[in-house]
Amino acid sequence: MNKFIMYGTFLFLCLAAGSCCSNDHREFVLPPTVEAAPNTLSGVITNMAGEPIEGAVVELGDHSVQTNAEGAYTISNVAAGDYEISASATGMLPASASVKFTKDANEKLLWSVALNRKVSQDLVVTQPDADASGSVESENIPQNEVGAVDIKVDVPANTVQKSTTISITPIYSENDAAATRAQENETMLIGATVKCSDPSITLTAPIEISFALDASVTPYVTAKEYDAATNTWSVVAHTVDAAGNIVIKTTKFTSFGIFLPVSISSTSSTEPVAFAQALFDNRMGDVEWAVKDASFTFKTGTKINTVATNKLQGLLIEHLARLYGSRVTELQGSYPLNIILEPGQGVNLSGSQTTETIIVGSGATTVTGTRYGAVSISVSPFSADHNGGAAGE
Repeated sequence: MNKFIMYGTFLFLCLAAGSCCSNDHREFVLPPTVEAAPNTLSGVITNMAGEPIEGAVVELGDHSVQTNAEGAYTISNVAAGDYEISASATGMLPASASVKFTKDANEKLLWSVALNRKVSQDLVVTQPDADASGSVESENIPQNEVGAVDIKVDVPANTVQKSTTISITPIYSENDAAATRAQENETMLIGATVKCSDPSITLTAPIEISFALDASVTPYVTAKEYDAATNTWSVVAHTVDAAGNIVIKTTKFTSFGIFLPVSISSTSSTEPVAFAQALFDNRMGDVEWAVKDASFTFKTGTKINTVATNKLQGLLIEHLARLYGSRVTELQGSYPLNIILEPGQGVNLSGSQTTETIIVGSGATTVTGTRYGAVSISVSPFSADHNGGAAGE
């Protein structure tokens, strides 16, 4: 009896083993091949109030695109290299920056910026034998009224002819005064372009241009005027009146700027990127699975962290907003996969986004902001027989 039981058990094990071997005819499965995604540059163009600008033109090398209703844009298929990027819109002062792509594929960089409105105030001299004056206020982002500067032009009597029009336009960087970039060791935080309706006019006496600032700014100021013929800025004399205004006396119609030594530094960290679906697993499937792309959420722009208590802080906040944007916008991205997952194959995605704490300072005064930067996406192919490895990085 015992021999019969042992023989039956042995026979059952042999049959079971044979059955397993005879049914396992599946071929060895390799992970899928995922091509690296093309380089992209994305961002949002807003005004200084943080409102999106639809139809703004963003140019990068040979690429030119327009922003959508949310002020967002994307430039795809960017080759490795150094680029100048610019944004322009009707009624706004343009902005530009330098961008560097270090790889030929899978770099997802961001550039968002806030554009200032182009606003002018005309001073029409109706009585040339009397003193005349006109003023305009510079633009500021919401909750930073201290960053606005009143710019005034005083014209003494008998300086210009009757019906002469003098226009005053606030400018916010060296580039606003010229078609080409004029590099300076110091940074313009506020300025003005002063023009005359009669370009050939000769002033019989100097006019005065004043910038309403305060003691937080005035000790560190260098006043300069722009020479269009040489595309350079030259230091000009200025005085500080009892009200704390910077006053420039001039017989020229050109651009004038208030320059200060400004430093910009940053510290970086990362935060995870959220995918709508990060795992595409066809290991247990029995049919092909076409996967076009994977959508994810990321942020662009800058959150201003400082509340200004004086003019210098207010001006530094405006400078920070012009460079990197004045608000944070959440956008939807799409990582192209364009693969067919055979039965037994899969891919897993992960991602992170750089966040930078930006510190803008002049002397002992600083302001900070949190800027959202480049997005990094990693694709890990795998299969039932192989763990795979990172791809498309």
